[in-house]
Amino acid sequence: MENIKSTCEVCEGKKYKKEVLEYKFQGKNIIEVLEMSVSYAIDFFNLKQIKAKLQSIDKMGIGYLTLGQTLDTLSGGECQRLKLASELHNESSVYVLDEPTTGLHMADIEKFINIVEGIVDSGNTVIIIEHNVDVIKIHHY
Repeated sequence: MENIKSTCEVCEGKKYKKEVLEYKFQGKNIIEVLEMSVSYAIDFFNLKQIKAKLQSIDKMGIGYLTLGQTLDTLSGGECQRLKLASELHNESSVYVLDEPTTGLHMADIEKFINIVEGIVDSGNTVIIIEHNVDVIKIHHY
């Protein structure tokens, strides 16, 4: 039997009451903020702590993700890169990544490689399981 979907008559599928949508932050309601890409949100938010976290995600090559995007819509590689972005400032850690470049454009793979090298240079260990030859040939001691 097929799933049946219907649109809520109260919120019209927006997931928020009309009263909630009337509240604005810098001219945008909650739906508009959650629909922003990470890259766009870097310029939108002014707090240093928020900007720093968003910039870490953007550096991982996944700045196209939206703030409200659910984890179940992300690929395995995107999930790993999102997790790694939250760990960028740690030292003496060991990271094991399983094909983190899956779905990345070559330009983003190069950015990712630079980030991994920076993580290693900061005193961390990164073990990558990968089929991409450009990633495999990296050897950093």
